[in-house]
Amino acid sequence: MQKPDFPALLKPGIHPLTIEALYGLAVAPFPKDSRRAELYEKLKLWVATLRASGVRGRLWLDGSFLTEKVGPSDIDCIFWSPSWVDEKNATPQIKAEVSKLLDRAYAETIFSLDFYMENPAPDRVLHREAYWRGMLGFCHDRVTAKGFAEIAL
Repeated sequence: MQKPDFPALLKPGIHPLTIEALYGLAVAPFPKDSRRAELYEKLKLWVATLRASGVRGRLWLDGSFLTEKVGPSDIDCIFWSPSWVDEKNATPQIKAEVSKLLDRAYAETIFSLDFYMENPAPDRVLHREAYWRGMLGFCHDRVTAKGFAEIAL
């Protein structure tokens, strides 16, 4: 039995957003949904910690968090090509913290992220992006197109 689909918050396509704009889209319109606020705060902390550690990349966000579903369980997240701004400034302690943040089980347990990381070779980027666009760009019915968010770190 497939999961039920809820109305999407974004029209089909990739929508570049700031973390603050994500709040306006997925949290502010649902003032009674404390789970949404909790998920957003966890994501914001995760993003801020990576940025403060000197890590950059692109996040594709999707899932029930970007629908009208009440009480989404997590945020679906694909982190594309993470890199250091200046690896010379990354101490062993910072590298260990980043390694934890990018661990799928840790990201799910601590930050409620259904987390995947992609770092394809240049000749595989198009293929991997096409795969994820197909996964994120449609509802569970596999017919109805929907959008997803992209946040730059």
